[in-house]
Amino acid sequence: MLRNLRRTIESHVREQVGIYLVVLLVFTLGIVAGSLSVRLLGEGQVMELNDYFYGFVDYLTEQHPIDQMQVLQRSLLYNGQIVLALWLLGNLFFGFVFALGIIFYRGFTIGFTVGFLAEQNAMRGIIFSLGSVLPQNLIYVPATIFAGVFAVSLSLLLFKRRVSKKNFPYGTYFFQYTMAMLIIALAFLAGSLVETTITPVFMRAVVSVL
Repeated sequence: MLRNLRRTIESHVREQVGIYLVVLLVFTLGIVAGSLSVRLLGEGQVMELNDYFYGFVDYLTEQHPIDQMQVLQRSLLYNGQIVLALWLLGNLFFGFVFALGIIFYRGFTIGFTVGFLAEQNAMRGIIFSLGSVLPQNLIYVPATIFAGVFAVSLSLLLFKRRVSKKNFPYGTYFFQYTMAMLIIALAFLAGSLVETTITPVFMRAVVSVL
């Protein structure tokens, strides 16, 4: 079963390699833009974000409990909106443009977070970002890339159909697309559980050595 799954994934990647490259490029550009945008922050914004960062570090240092249910709810809501938006955009002939925008935004948020911590807090910020950003994003990033590729692929098919006025078995594509997005949604759920249960442990461990 695992061997068949691996073959299916490899075949999919080969068939959609162009779209994978575009999605990865857009995601990378988002990360770069996010990290560079840190330098555009005003002094007041920097002070406000630093106050929040050091306040959170102090909170962790004092071993205050983290409301895991609240973290889980926010994570599920945010990731659920991302998956739902990409699923909807994949069913629109012009949706691939906005889907790429979501991919860019996802990269932007990661780049901004890591960039700010590194820019303002040097090595401490880099180490803290490894503990607070890396664990869940080991799942989020691949899931985002896959979701983006599926959404862009179906949207482009619909665009080509509209331009060429040729029919294709949309029902079959829709079913396969929906099943793929449901699997990706489960991956995001796993990432949310990591963010809720494992990431706080990493953050406390990192804070203890800063």
